[in-house]
Amino acid sequence: MRIITKYLLRELLGPFFFGVLAFSGMFLGFALINIIQWAETYQIPFFTILKLWSYHVPENMAYGVYIGMLLATLIGLGRMTGHSETIAMQAGGVSFLRIATPVLLTGLVVSMGTFFLNEAITPMAKRAYREERVYLSQDRPKGVFREYFYTDRGQDGIKRLIYAEEYHAAEEKFINVMIQEVEKGILIRTIKSKELLWGTEGWYFKEGEIYSYRENSVVPVRVTEGYNPSGFQKTPIEVSRLARKPEEMSWTELRWYLKNTELTSKNRRRYEVQFHLKLAMPFASFFFALLGTPLALQSQRRTSSAGLGLCLVYVIVYYLLMALGTFLGQSGATSPLVGAWLQNIVLGVYGGYLFFKKALYLS
Repeated sequence: MRIITKYLLRELLGPFFFGVLAFSGMFLGFALINIIQWAETYQIPFFTILKLWSYHVPENMAYGVYIGMLLATLIGLGRMTGHSETIAMQAGGVSFLRIATPVLLTGLVVSMGTFFLNEAITPMAKRAYREERVYLSQDRPKGVFREYFYTDRGQDGIKRLIYAEEYHAAEEKFINVMIQEVEKGILIRTIKSKELLWGTEGWYFKEGEIYSYRENSVVPVRVTEGYNPSGFQKTPIEVSRLARKPEEMSWTELRWYLKNTELTSKNRRRYEVQFHLKLAMPFASFFFALLGTPLALQSQRRTSSAGLGLCLVYVIVYYLLMALGTFLGQSGATSPLVGAWLQNIVLGVYGGYLFFKKALYLS
């Protein structure tokens, strides 16, 4: 049985790596064209263009892996079926499930590897790409976030709306910051300062203005020097996390963000769909393996070009379903979980139907 497993895996590896390199290369080619078109405006050196392009490699490799798994199943197993090898195996007592199990396990392992790639490398590459482009196009230091806004609810029960023109991650300070404190829906205090700094006891400002609201009056206080706590309790690391876009966060970081941020219902749905997609997309490899196995083991002969064509059809269907599910999840027509997993659910149900139908037919 080990010989059969090794033989099946060997047949899968060739089409898999071909699919990964071919489709990843196509996506990376589009990315390179976009970077070159942008770089012409700012006269970016060639080696800097290559550096920017390299940041696209992890994400686009992941896209190629999904398609490569489906292509490996359709062409690898399809070629064995076309040569009557799988028929000979079944005639020798090797069951359909015995043939399919290594393929499904390979799809599962590939899914887990892709999730690790998206969790550990892709978010860092995206952040580095954005910072490099901002640095080159706007001549702004790296690690500087513009128009920082966050809603924080402290342990004292007070809701704080923090707005700053800039946040400098390396120096751990906000520039031109305003903090509004709201208690039970009523604005009770506003703090304005040119700088908000990080110290051993939290965020503080040296100079600024404090406006306290009491019934129908406003009590202004001018602070010229000293250590004045702001009440904002997030650490600099957490502040940097909160400034990132969903696509620049890992699955773990986005889960933390959703737990620690007050969002409008629309934005929360959008972020939750992105959160579930970060798990749904890597597992496309497993569902493609589930779908491709019964299709490849059909008795009719199928050429490699036919397998490639069938692969492209299902990939297009997959992304159309993903676009539909994303829209439904973000609009509230379905839950974010169902919206993000719609393409896996549909192809998984269809693939499972074909899989068990084939298994019962050959049992």
